[in-house]
Amino acid sequence: MLKGAIARRYAEAMFDLALKQNTLDRTLGDVQEIARLFSKHTLAYLLREPKIPARRKEQALREALSANVLSTSLNLALLVVQRELVDLMPNIAAELQQMVFDYKNQATAEVTTAVPLDEQQEELVKRALERRTGKAILLQTRVDPTILGGVVARVGDRVIDGSVRQRLEVLKRQLLNGVATASTDAFNIVQ
Repeated sequence: MLKGAIARRYAEAMFDLALKQNTLDRTLGDVQEIARLFSKHTLAYLLREPKIPARRKEQALREALSANVLSTSLNLALLVVQRELVDLMPNIAAELQQMVFDYKNQATAEVTTAVPLDEQQEELVKRALERRTGKAILLQTRVDPTILGGVVARVGDRVIDGSVRQRLEVLKRQLLNGVATASTDAFNIVQ
């Protein structure tokens, strides 16, 4: 079975449990924390190493997690380790996050601007993206002076490029196409 499908199955199970227990946000936070923890080199080595007994791995997980996460989240971590799927934990977390966002009709928007936005500008961009997507937007901003101005927003796999750099590229292509067309027309007239 493909890794994406496996991660999705685990995420769906956690999503269903969290809905039944009314712990959706907490479960998502737990799963994201477990994924972060599993990415730490020392712990990841311990959890992947076949020579280390399963009981030692379980003990390490219980010590690291039991006081901080729900029992269902701890059980997920134990099951993932037992089935040797430690590398899939970030995928499980990403799948679960997408399910929670879909359930809540939310989306994350990665917004890039040439200069930092103030609160009022962030709110304007957020409202514009909410109107365009029909979802509640969680804004993540970053600055990239190479876009020259305007805004580039990525919501899921959709990119909305309103940057000055993009507008200049479009204008350049139009001018070059216009020059090429004009040259062809002039060539046709001469013949």
